[in-house]
Amino acid sequence: MAVHAHPWRTGKSLFDLLNQLPNFGVGRIVTRTRWQHWRPDQPSYIRITRVKVDCESLNLGQGEAWGIPTMRGYSRDGMEIKVGAWWKREWKLIRKSEEDEFCAYQPKEEDFHQVPNKVAMPPLLAAMLKEEGVIKGTEVEEPLLLDIKTSRGYRHRGYQVPGANVLGKRIGDFEIPR
Repeated sequence: MAVHAHPWRTGKSLFDLLNQLPNFGVGRIVTRTRWQHWRPDQPSYIRITRVKVDCESLNLGQGEAWGIPTMRGYSRDGMEIKVGAWWKREWKLIRKSEEDEFCAYQPKEEDFHQVPNKVAMPPLLAAMLKEEGVIKGTEVEEPLLLDIKTSRGYRHRGYQVPGANVLGKRIGDFEIPR
């Protein structure tokens, strides 16, 4: 009697799929069997935006791919991620004729929050930088802003739009909910 392989180890790797498509599948939708198994009623997929193939690998089976993720029906405009787990043999290509039906799911209102990329510098730190500029003889440009970096994963409730210059409140100016 044959041993049955696990359902998400019997497919193709991402680059096995993308190598068969024109323009390496840019613009096409791919999903993982695991995502469909866990939440069959809420589609999770990645729309491929760019691909960089390692031309020295056997059968062009390695490289990097980027795409816009949609997880459980939620997507974030302007957020492009590097596709992980491309080597796992659980990727599926959604046919063009089935894309509209597959992507038609409308989730409930999302509770994600856009996190600012920059905030005003705390007063003490701003005073220290201005003092340092006076000592060195350089001018400090106003306003003084701090860069904020957050995890850019699609699983987190707070996200940043890369390249956007979104300003937030100064640290310490946030109201505490009661």
